[in-house]
Amino acid sequence: MAKRLTNFANAVRCLSIDMVNEAKSGHQGAPLGFADIISVLFNKLINFSPNDEKRDRIILSAGHMSAMLYSAIYLTQKSNLSIDDLKKFRKFGSVCQGHPELNNDLGIEMTTGALGQGIATAVGIALALKKKQSNSSVFVIVGDGCLMEGVSHEAATFASSINLNNLIVLFDDNDICIDGHSSAYTTNNSKRFKAYGYDVFEADGHDYEDIYNTINLAIESSSPSFIAFKTIIGKYSKEAGNSKCHGKFMSVEETKEIRRSFEFSEESFSIPDGILWPKSKIQKRKNFEKIDEESFKCEIKTIKRSFIENPSIKPSRYFSGVVFSKLCEKFEFIIGGSADLSESNCTLSKDHKLIAKDVFDGNYICYGVREHAMGCIMNGLAIEGFIPYGGTFLVFSDYMKAAIRNAALMGVAPIFVLTHDSVAIGEDGGTHQPIEQLSSLRGIPNLNIFRPSCDVEVAECIEIAVRNRRTPSALVLSRQNLENLRKIHIEENLSERGMYEILPHNNDGNERLTIIATGSEVSLSFKIKTHLTGLDIRIISAPSLELFDKQPKEYKEKILLGKKLIIEAGSPDCWYKYRTQPDDLILGIEEFGESGSENELFERFGFTLENIKNLLKK
Repeated sequence: MAKRLTNFANAVRCLSIDMVNEAKSGHQGAPLGFADIISVLFNKLINFSPNDEKRDRIILSAGHMSAMLYSAIYLTQKSNLSIDDLKKFRKFGSVCQGHPELNNDLGIEMTTGALGQGIATAVGIALALKKKQSNSSVFVIVGDGCLMEGVSHEAATFASSINLNNLIVLFDDNDICIDGHSSAYTTNNSKRFKAYGYDVFEADGHDYEDIYNTINLAIESSSPSFIAFKTIIGKYSKEAGNSKCHGKFMSVEETKEIRRSFEFSEESFSIPDGILWPKSKIQKRKNFEKIDEESFKCEIKTIKRSFIENPSIKPSRYFSGVVFSKLCEKFEFIIGGSADLSESNCTLSKDHKLIAKDVFDGNYICYGVREHAMGCIMNGLAIEGFIPYGGTFLVFSDYMKAAIRNAALMGVAPIFVLTHDSVAIGEDGGTHQPIEQLSSLRGIPNLNIFRPSCDVEVAECIEIAVRNRRTPSALVLSRQNLENLRKIHIEENLSERGMYEILPHNNDGNERLTIIATGSEVSLSFKIKTHLTGLDIRIISAPSLELFDKQPKEYKEKILLGKKLIIEAGSPDCWYKYRTQPDDLILGIEEFGESGSENELFERFGFTLENIKNLLKK
């Protein structure tokens, strides 16, 4: 067995060197140092079988070890990953991206690269397995960089608080970062995780027996586990133990020397006989939960009818809470939560059951003040087939932007509930009043941002978010009350168009004007139409610019026809592309807010009837 472990580890080392040399780009040091641990994991400890629900999950948080992961996966022969794929490492169109990207068929559980995303998302995956009552373990490989990122603290403490004992953190303790020795500017991670409540172990990362015994102890632990493996970065290279070998490419001669020392052929990408595992049948991906489309559509229609038949003037955050509460009653794989703002976000109802320490059959998570970790944990739940939604204030979406971006990159679909969506939140002041956040979120590819204007639109936007399982959503909601703008039930989901005519022209012969608005500013537009005489105003509600941009050209031209006034209480820069005429006006906000009442602030920034009258006169 020792010979088998050694050969597997050395094959991982050689392939990793060859991949980086072929690409003339990448990282060799960490794969050389961690290969012995990977060999024990794959050969003796984990159930590695892509797409098998009973498999163990292995997460590479330290994405710079990607060549190592690809090499190990190739050697197992449990996927269609080929030697030609390894030769295309980091090249355009390759499945072997520079940092691992989610690929269920290959056994890559998530997209990593931005340090800390892996360990935090692994916590969500571990929670998902607990909810599925699975006995599988979640192994997450981390380096110093992952543990320096603050999200590691957020996620690690959360995992301990609910006792995710299926989470095993494997730390590559090589004391090396790009800038030198990590011990010069970091902490004792073993003591740190011990303080969190983890079972902490230390082991020799180059001793197969020690590796095996220690991981076995972690698997049997009744708490989350942390193993610090002492390793030598760049082991067997001339720069071993030195920060220079993190991303250094080996010369052809040094590569041959290492291969000879392993008794391997000097030829690149060659592997001795007997190391490759027998070829396995490739399993196909199965959905954990597939939503019953008819039942879901019926529930949304019922909610829409209820809003119209029982009108109430409330904030859009309130209506969101009503919708999610009803959906959670019907669909057990929808999971709510909030970053210590449940009451403010309206995400928690009396019918929710809390997930808590050793209690995993609930459907609501109190994340604590951990916005970034919340986003990552939601990503992990979404990867495993759940539909999570989690709330914070819109202005604090900046704290979890990396997680939102990673969800969009992976094509998984958590729902980020972002309330208190404008300066109208008032007295909390500029620190809590979002200005640039909407525009910033709209810059993320494959992310749908919804800013509904009324109760019915809230239900429609949530319907779109839940049904779209390949695109995450940001649901942007108000604190201030909104009018009931939709009075007649319509079967069609109008919000799917992104922009739609919510109030037509009067056709009274006056000069025509189109007002386009989102969220609470649609109610303002209704007031403008009522009080501004001399103009024939049409109102367009724009709950999602992303969906509108996907509409047919003819539809977009029809919506954007004529002179326009565009109103949104935030940065206006994403609206300029909708100006089709030189005298189209955009009313937005391009400076920070300040403390004051809703009315005082809207007057300060020009969101009043009087100011809009003056704008139109000019």
